[in-house]
This record gives sequence, C-alpha cells and structure tokens, in this order.
Amino acid sequence: MKGRPSLLCGLRLLRSEVGVRFNRLSSLLGAAAVVLVLGSACDGAHAHPTVETPVDPVTKAERSIVVSGIGEVLAEPDIAELTVGVEVRAKTVAKARREAAERANAVVAVLRAKGVNEQDIRTINFQIRPIYASRTDGQTLLASYVVSNDVKVTVRDIEWVGELIDEVSDRVGDSIRISNLYFAHEDPTALTQQARELAIADARSKAQQLAEHSGVTLGRALTIVETSWAAPLSGPASRAEMAVTAIQAGSSAVSVSVQTTWEILED
Repeated sequence: MKGRPSLLCGLRLLRSEVGVRFNRLSSLLGAAAVVLVLGSACDGAHAHPTVETPVDPVTKAERSIVVSGIGEVLAEPDIAELTVGVEVRAKTVAKARREAAERANAVVAVLRAKGVNEQDIRTINFQIRPIYASRTDGQTLLASYVVSNDVKVTVRDIEWVGELIDEVSDRVGDSIRISNLYFAHEDPTALTQQARELAIADARSKAQQLAEHSGVTLGRALTIVETSWAAPLSGPASRAEMAVTAIQAGSSAVSVSVQTTWEILED
C-alpha cells in the first residue's frame, strides 16, 4: 500500500509532461502555419510583381511653344462688283411690274454697251410687295405696290465703274438703286500664298525669340492652323451732280493668320 502513492505520483508527472509537450507541439504547428501563410503571400507577390512606370511631370504638350503669325499682302484689285437695281411704285401690280421691267431692261442695255459680259450680270432679287396706308378711322387699306429688281454686276475693267454708274442713273432716273460696291481680286491664289509664307515666317520668328529668351532649343512645327480672308476696300456709290462719279479702287488686302505649336527639343 505504501508503493501505491508513488505510482500515482509517477502517473501524474507523466501526464503533466505529456501535456506540456503537446502544448509545445501545438505552438510549433501554429507558428509553422503562420510562416506557411506568410510564405504563400510572399510567393504570390513574387509571381505577380507590381511594375511602377516613371511619370514625366512635364508632358510633351507642356514642352512646346504656341504662337500666332499674321501675313498681309496689298495689291491693286482687278475687278469691281456692285448691285444695280430698280424700284417702281404704282397703284396696280401690273403697272408696277411693267415699269420695273422696262427700267431693268434699260439697265442691262447700258451694262452690255459698256462691255459687261452677259455671264457677269446675275439677278439676285425680284420682289413684289403691297403698301398699306392707315385711314383716319384706324383701318388700313391697300395703297399701292412696289416692284424691285436687282442684279449683281461684275466689272472687269474697273476704270469704267464711275462712268457706268452715271450712265445707268441717267437712263433710269430716280428709280435706280446702286449699292454694295467693292473691289477685289478675281484670283487671289498667288496673293494668298505670299500672305501664308509671311504668316508662317512671322510665327517662326516669334517662337524662336521666345525659345532664346527661355534658354531652350526650338524644334519643328507640330501644328499649324490657318485662317485667311480678303479685305476689299468698299465705298458708297450714288448718283452724283458732277459729270463723272469719282470711284477710286485703291488697294485691297489679302491676309492669312496662323496658329502654330512648336516643339522644344530635349537638351
């Protein structure tokens, strides 16, 4: 009986030692599991690496110079254009139309006699409109009719413009209407090309100056946007009291404007 307590103590010590070893084994297995998980995460990171692309804070659009240029060429015009018309008022449509037709034909006859080609005479307006008048009782009544007939005329010998105006005015009288006289170039292609060259040279000069003052090297033109127009010198034309109406053609301008973007070269 005395040996039994010793046996019990031995069993208890063995159970305690087994428990300690089991706890240590559990801790080791847990640590190994953590290491395994971390290792898998690292393996995944190596399998799909993140590549960072360096970003240039200064883009190509920012490394450029934007300037405008203007070119203008003055030259004497070689054609004149004007609107010649008649306006007749009468009590009836038939009478107004008939008188307007007679005077319009007289205008065309003068133009043809002065050497204006038939294809350079074009009808641009024909209109019949009623004219109403107000009575004392507030009502309106039809008073008359107005017939208008306008032609656009191109004169290729501009020295005859003043004399032509006088002759049609004398032939038609107070019914004549002359407007929209201006001078231009029949074919402005060559003048436009010269103005374009001047505009691009102007833009290049401005860009070069800006580059030099900025300490950079100017490259090629990246974009060029053009706007062109002709500026004819126009003037009023009316029936004058003098023998010949003085019409001065002067000079007209053909202009080109360009908006340009220039490259800045890398140092």
